[in-house]
Amino acid sequence: MMTYAVEFNPTITEIFINGLPNDTPLLDVGCKSKDDDLGVHTLKVGERFDFSFHQNFWGNTHFYCNFTWGPKHNDFDVFYKGKSPCRFKFVKSNIFCYWLMKDSGIYFARTKTPNPSPDNFRFVYPWL
Repeated sequence: MMTYAVEFNPTITEIFINGLPNDTPLLDVGCKSKDDDLGVHTLKVGERFDFSFHQNFWGNTHFYCNFTWGPKHNDFDVFYKGKSPCRFKFVKSNIFCYWLMKDSGIYFARTKTPNPSPDNFRFVYPWL
């Protein structure tokens, strides 16, 4: 028998994957919130960086990241109410927000399981 329980404060996991071509510059990912600086993580092709957190009581948890790939870059909110693809009015269960960096742009998938299908990803941001 399967039951569906609502967790009081589920975990949100942000995962960043370097899906860029081989023999290109490394990918730098730097993420921050008002309270936490997670530093800059340099990813080789195929590597990933992730972090997990719980949304605060007021529902205004805010994480933003910057991405640098050689001369290309972008920065945006990776979790914030109403401003990010990884947003929820009320998080009911653990969620996974995947950010896949490719030469054609930045792709996103939001899942309830840690293994998204390639079909889950959609283009969200260009390189600048």
